[in-house]
Amino acid sequence: MIEIDSYESLEVWVLDCWEVMKIRGIPLRIHPSWFLVFLYFTLSSRDQFETLLDGQEFNLNGWLIGVLTSFLLFLSVLLHELAHSFVAIGEGLKVKDITLFFLGGMANLEKECMTSKGSLKIAISGPLVSLILAFLMILLSNILSGSNLILSNLFKQVGSLNLLIGVFNLLPIIPLDGGVILKSLIWHFTGSKRAGIKVAIASARLISFLSIFIGFIMLIRGSFYIACCFLIIGLFIFSSSKSQSQIIQIQKILSELYVYKVCSRSYRVLEDDLPVKALSKYISSEKYNHSDEEWILLCREGRWVGYVTDKILKNISVQDWEKQFLYEFSSPINELPSVGEKESLLKAIIEIEKTKDARLLVISVAGMPLGTLDRVDIGKAVLKKIGLNIPDHLIRIARKENMYPIGLNLASIAKSMISNDLEEDQK
Repeated sequence: MIEIDSYESLEVWVLDCWEVMKIRGIPLRIHPSWFLVFLYFTLSSRDQFETLLDGQEFNLNGWLIGVLTSFLLFLSVLLHELAHSFVAIGEGLKVKDITLFFLGGMANLEKECMTSKGSLKIAISGPLVSLILAFLMILLSNILSGSNLILSNLFKQVGSLNLLIGVFNLLPIIPLDGGVILKSLIWHFTGSKRAGIKVAIASARLISFLSIFIGFIMLIRGSFYIACCFLIIGLFIFSSSKSQSQIIQIQKILSELYVYKVCSRSYRVLEDDLPVKALSKYISSEKYNHSDEEWILLCREGRWVGYVTDKILKNISVQDWEKQFLYEFSSPINELPSVGEKESLLKAIIEIEKTKDARLLVISVAGMPLGTLDRVDIGKAVLKKIGLNIPDHLIRIARKENMYPIGLNLASIAKSMISNDLEEDQK
């Protein structure tokens, strides 16, 4: 049984889950995949029960013991998650829900704890409950061994599963509890959450290599099934650690790369005393970007006085294009969403996601328009920093769809950095 906990507000299959009840206001959701686990342990326990009594009892009793074993396992995982949740509430955090799925469970917090000690307490509470349950059930099994063999075997089995859950979760691999514990300890002693995450990722990578190495040794010795288990686990951990490492790299880029190094010049400047027909000529030219509504900035005697868009042409008859002037339709330039040239890409993404057109006017230190910034500009810069050059046709697709190139989810990464207070943590 694998138990996974998340402290990054990761939502796993929430739309496919069923809410069955609320515990102190916390929704309990169950994914349909959990019933496969329930059925597996029911059948497994039933077979053990019938083997134990050598077929002396009715088949119905075997099914009842199987269902009871699965229910106790369900309750054990739930108590594990409730421990995380109640400690998190004690630290002032909101628990969005608890989800049980085929790999175990997840306490979904609104955001990560802002202190290393609080994060440590939340992470360690789950495995501690599992180990306590394991101790109590195994103790109860030993007490009942002389008087009731059936219940003794039941508690021994569930106790062993709790021991496995508790020990497995203590492995120093993010997102397991052990990885969060390691991260919190490094964070506490260094003062840097990012350093803690890096150490936890390195630990996961080391364990993945060890698991793959053991898998190959088992394969050479002819233990095919065990070898496959170790190889699959090792590859899964390695893939997860690689993804986490890439996210850390992107977070660093977003914090350290400034807007002025990324922005482009995608606006046109016209004198505000020109007739509206001048705007029509510009829009008809090859310089105009017809795939998007460009900002046309207006100036007068070297001063920026406002902006217009091509929408004004639709509201004026062609006969009046020579008679009416751009300043008559000018809007204040400070109405445009903007960002300072010295701001980080992290802050720019947060501002872009607040806008309707996902575009910002970049303002220089002197308060003058310097360029524009959109999702494609940011995505290209980030991908280039990590060594990826995107083909032009993918850039055109991204610009047409007004999205980050190749589906790069920079908005979620930026939001996570802000909510988890990572933007200033560059140690």
